[in-house]
Amino acid sequence: MAVLGSLALAVVLVVGVAVVLVLDGGGEDGDDSKDRRSRADELRERLVSDTQAELPTVAEAEDAVPGHDYSTVVTGVGTDADLILPATYDADVTDPWQGAAGKIEVYADAALTQPVPIAILPDLTSSGSDPHLAITPVKVRRTHITRQDGQATGTLADLGTYWNLSPHVYVVQYLTPDGAPRPRPLVTQVDFEAETPAPSQVVSSVTPDGDALLEWAPVDGASEYLVVLQQRKKDLEDTVRVVGRTTEPTWSSAETKRCVRRACTQNDVMKLTTVDASLMASLPELTSETIDARLGVIAVVDRQASVMAPVDLAGLETLPVRSDRTWDQGADVAGRGLAALPSRFLFVSIDGSTRATGAFVDRAEVRRKGSRWVVPLRGQGTRLVDPVEIPIRAVEDIDAAVAAFNERAERDYPPTGLLDTKIVIDVDAPQEPSPELPPPDYPVFGSNELTRFIAGQLIAGSTAIDVSEYDARPGLPGLVDALDEAVYQNPYALAYFDGFSVDGSVIHVEPAYSPAEKRSRQERMADAAEAFVASEITTGMSTADKVSAINRHLVDDADYDHAALAVKSKTRSGIPDRLHYAWTDGILLESLGVCMSYSYAFQVLAEEAGLESVVVSGDLADGGGHAWNKVRIGDSWRAVDVTWNDPGGRWSSSSGTRYLMIRDGQFTGSALRSERDSWMSDAYLSQYATR
Repeated sequence: MAVLGSLALAVVLVVGVAVVLVLDGGGEDGDDSKDRRSRADELRERLVSDTQAELPTVAEAEDAVPGHDYSTVVTGVGTDADLILPATYDADVTDPWQGAAGKIEVYADAALTQPVPIAILPDLTSSGSDPHLAITPVKVRRTHITRQDGQATGTLADLGTYWNLSPHVYVVQYLTPDGAPRPRPLVTQVDFEAETPAPSQVVSSVTPDGDALLEWAPVDGASEYLVVLQQRKKDLEDTVRVVGRTTEPTWSSAETKRCVRRACTQNDVMKLTTVDASLMASLPELTSETIDARLGVIAVVDRQASVMAPVDLAGLETLPVRSDRTWDQGADVAGRGLAALPSRFLFVSIDGSTRATGAFVDRAEVRRKGSRWVVPLRGQGTRLVDPVEIPIRAVEDIDAAVAAFNERAERDYPPTGLLDTKIVIDVDAPQEPSPELPPPDYPVFGSNELTRFIAGQLIAGSTAIDVSEYDARPGLPGLVDALDEAVYQNPYALAYFDGFSVDGSVIHVEPAYSPAEKRSRQERMADAAEAFVASEITTGMSTADKVSAINRHLVDDADYDHAALAVKSKTRSGIPDRLHYAWTDGILLESLGVCMSYSYAFQVLAEEAGLESVVVSGDLADGGGHAWNKVRIGDSWRAVDVTWNDPGGRWSSSSGTRYLMIRDGQFTGSALRSERDSWMSDAYLSQYATR
């Protein structure tokens, strides 16, 4: 606030881009003057309260997430508002991405890894005796480029501010208001709201052609929806891209496909690395950096943008970008024709990995060019194609050669065994939560209190879990984040095939098993674990000895269920009920299952043997989702992949220990993989890195 002149008082309030002047003509200090000043103060207070939110400076939960204190959650803040806090120190911002490094920083995620650009200025509405700083959001307007028939057209989109793009931020204060270092940084979660409601029920999937497909519930009165991609870069102007504008509640990345002559890319705009592994292999001097990417949908009503409804990129890492022609090195197509073509098609995905999918050839696309056949080699589940020229003399019968190749490729390409939990937000038909059930008699895992509560209720068989007791409690993960962890880390929950929807503070569960069957399976799992420990675990065994015993037992006793996986690869309507065992308790109870069941079995036996372990999910660079485990050995975590230690048949020291108690970086070659973030609450993921 500035006071201008000595005869007339002008109170100048800067509210976003509006300037409000409240004038007083002066005169004696009588009742009218007091009333006018009172009304001016009231107006000032109201306007300031609409555009400012003061942050707490006192911790409500100490060390809630190890190494950080948490204050109360600040909710209902407008997307144009400044966040203010008392501070006697300066907080100059030279890099908006870093905030005032070591003083005040702002992140979009609970793990404090995704910075939000800000400006920090002295709060002009505070008095000199009570100085405050104002954390100000950066406004965002971006052009959307569309291309049609070789012509590019640009339209301007107003996205509001970075608070619209980051509806939940985490402000980290390293100093007390008087500038003294805090014993632990203080984290405040701030939740923003806009007049326009955000799209709900946003779900993402991968189309049969390898494009990202986003779908959401319509917003009343919305004139359009903006699909927004944020990528952490140095230049703010290049950070946010509007990759789609649509009037329908759906969008596909197919429209971002780019072709130059015969070479096409897809999903290139969504890349998560600066340099991919294929280029690094050919040019070792290149170094790759991970791109902090966030995808979401904004609704626009009367030109007012909503906050962004985020889209989880987990599960989309495998989206194809371009083909990788390393397959043809040494392939004798001149001598063997199509028989020399590999059955796998290599491609680079958005996370920079080189992945594999089944190759195929569409006979209708094969054409003759002089003395050669031009054979478009395609990758299943992608839009990518590699035209291969094969001498006509090398192919006796092109029809038979194409048919034989496709048959071989379909037979050789291995499908994958990891599914994704589907969670729908804001159900249309809300139901009443069921009463809280008594704690189960089985092990319950959770990195935090909310996850442990959800896991316990899932194990107990609740079908409507009321988590309102945990609303706005500082230091806890988001509801979906906690639910994902509860499903992945608790084999006794048998929730891998359950359906979930979230209505406010209630999680509704559509259980895959009846209560009686669930209890029966839980009892059998517990009996199997007790029997194993009684026979294989002895007093005095070290942690490493116990891990080795569990690994050897599972390799000896179990087999990979290729038949169940084959059914999964051929159906798009879900896994039949009769095969659910292969992804849940099959390894433990039937000695048969896929990678998820191996991981659950290891988890159950490890818990019974007194070990600390977790289930990890991720994606193999060679193609497909996968699950394995990590176990604590002393002060370190080590990875164990029982599935890959089990080549079939009895355990052997050469093959059965290759992926036993290793570091993450020791998964190499065909075992190279990346971790997803759904198996553990985001704020705790870094604690499970192997060192």
